[in-house]
Amino acid sequence: MNTLFEHIPFDFKPFHLVYRRISSDNFKGYYHWHQGCELLFVYRGQGRVIVNQQTYDIKKGMLFFFQPFQLHKVHVEVSQQIPYERSILHFDPVSHSKNLHLFPTLNTLFHRLQKGVLTQQAFDLENDYQYILEIYHALKTSMVNNYWQEDSQLFLMQMLSCIRRNNDYVEKDSSLYNLRPLHYSETIMQWIEEHYMEPFDLERLSDELHLSKSYVSRIFKRETGSSLTEYLIVRRMKQACHLLQTTNTPVEVITEDIGLSNVSYFIQLFKKVIGTTPHQYRLSYKIKKHINSLWMRLSLIGLATPLFHIN
Repeated sequence: MNTLFEHIPFDFKPFHLVYRRISSDNFKGYYHWHQGCELLFVYRGQGRVIVNQQTYDIKKGMLFFFQPFQLHKVHVEVSQQIPYERSILHFDPVSHSKNLHLFPTLNTLFHRLQKGVLTQQAFDLENDYQYILEIYHALKTSMVNNYWQEDSQLFLMQMLSCIRRNNDYVEKDSSLYNLRPLHYSETIMQWIEEHYMEPFDLERLSDELHLSKSYVSRIFKRETGSSLTEYLIVRRMKQACHLLQTTNTPVEVITEDIGLSNVSYFIQLFKKVIGTTPHQYRLSYKIKKHINSLWMRLSLIGLATPLFHIN
C-alpha cells in the first residue's frame, strides 16, 4: 500500500504543477491526502474520482477540487486506446490566494471550496475546454519565463471564474443539489464514516443495506477499485494522523478511538501504510510546525520567505 500522506514539494513556489501527464498502462490509484489544495483537470480518460464519500465520473473537461488533507482517490481504467491525460495543480491556499480579496465573489467561492462542507467537488467545464487548455499552457510557459508569481494567481482566478460561470449553483442553496441516487459505494462509505470508530461488523453493514455480505464487498470493489478493508484502514489511519497532529492523546487511546483493540497491531499497521511509527509521525509533525512558525516570524520582519505551510 502506498504512503497515504503525499507531501507536495512546494520549494520556493506556493504551487506545484504537473502538466498534461499521460498514463496508458499501469495506473494504480490509491487513497491519499496532501497538505495543500489540488485542482485536477481531465483532458481524456474514463473512471471515477472518490472524495467526500461520493463518486464522480471522469470524462473530458472535468475539474476536481480537493481540500487540504481531504481523503480522495482517482480510479481510472486505462489502456492504449483510452489513455488518462490530466493536469494537476497543488497549491498552498494561504499564499496562493492572497490577492483574491480584491474579487469578492471569487473570494467567497474559493473559501467555500477550500473550507466548506462540500456537496459538489466535480465541475463539468467542457464548454470552456479550449479556454482552459490555453490558460494551463500559459501557466506552464510563465514558469519557464519566470513570470509565475503573478500568472499563477491569475490562473487561479480564471479557473474560479470558469467554475462560477458553468455552475450557477454557487449562489443557491447547496442543499438543493446532490439529489441523484447514491451509488452503493457512497452509501457504504457514509456508513463507515459513522462507524469506523467501532469494531467493524460486515454483517451489520450488510443487514442495514439489505444486501448480502459478499455483494457488499463485490460492489464496493467494482465501484471504487479497492477493497472494503483497504478503505476502512485508510479512513482509520487518517483519523489517527489527525489525532497525532492535534492532540497529546496516548497511542493506546488513539487505537481504541479508531475502532481497534490491539496497540501493537495499530503501530504495525500505521507504519505499513504511513511509512513511520505513530511516535515518529507525531514528533516529525511538531518539528515541521516549529520550523514553519520560525520561518513565519522571520518573514514578518523581512528576513525570510516561508517555504511551506501547515494547515
